[in-house]
Amino acid sequence: MRNTFPHLLAACTLGLLVAILSGCASSPPAKFYLLSAVTGQTVESRDVPHQGSMVVSIGPLRIPDYLDRSQIVTRSENNELKLAEFDRWAGSIENDIIRVLVEDISAQLPPDHFFVIRWTPFLDSQLPSSYRVEMSVNRFEGALDGPVTLKAQWGIFDKDKKLLFHQESVVVEQVNGNGYGAFVSAMSRAIEKLSMDVANEIKTYGGQKASLK
Repeated sequence: MRNTFPHLLAACTLGLLVAILSGCASSPPAKFYLLSAVTGQTVESRDVPHQGSMVVSIGPLRIPDYLDRSQIVTRSENNELKLAEFDRWAGSIENDIIRVLVEDISAQLPPDHFFVIRWTPFLDSQLPSSYRVEMSVNRFEGALDGPVTLKAQWGIFDKDKKLLFHQESVVVEQVNGNGYGAFVSAMSRAIEKLSMDVANEIKTYGGQKASLK
């Protein structure tokens, strides 16, 4: 009896180890996604603005806590939030949204008149903004089979930090296809539509400024 117990313990341990390894082997590999600029216009690549260009900075951007995570968040018909276990953001979704906003807004503005950058306190001290776009995203998700809803409040400030314009935008974009790849593509298109609204207002104020020179 004394010899049987060690063998039984070893067998149980081995069985548990095999079960764990089998479970790990059967788990699907994680997939990682990035938002992307989807505008058809060509963005001129520049490190510094043209002489006389107006600098437009994007940021800071605020997102709700429930989105600030690595998992992609979707919403069910019962308003239940779901976190994808194996479908994740390749980086920070906050940084991703700002990057795409900069690219999409750049594509909508004349490159010889506007230079669009991401706002940071340090960069603002070195390259003061003619206009700054501050944004608060209140909602950015939807059902996996669509639609995606982007709800954001945003404002345009001048170089003296005076608020020139404020608006709440709601963009609804249908998911074309199945899976998280199609879902992320719809999110990218929603950002593009929001960028068009922002760019149009910047053109208005930038055009007024140019006419006064």
